[in-house]
Amino acid sequence: MKKSEIEKIFKKLNLQIRQTGHNYGWLIVKDKKILRVHFSHGKGDIPGKIASKIRGQLKLSQDDLKKLLSCRLGLDSYLDILKSKGILEE
Repeated sequence: MKKSEIEKIFKKLNLQIRQTGHNYGWLIVKDKKILRVHFSHGKGDIPGKIASKIRGQLKLSQDDLKKLLSCRLGLDSYLDILKSKGILEE
């Protein structure tokens, strides 16, 4: 996975971003922090193991992550997924 793809996800999901030694993004809904996603500033692409952790932080299946990257899954659909998993209240 490329860093540009992760940055695209951060933008698409409107994550609040803070950059320190890592890139952090928080999903905030109705002034409540729902989840946090982060990755390092390091060089090159993101290794598969780290990409899998990011997928887990986003609470997505592999298929849903692919949909998110290919623009077939937007913010509203993502929030619906979080609601169906009980992570986000109705």
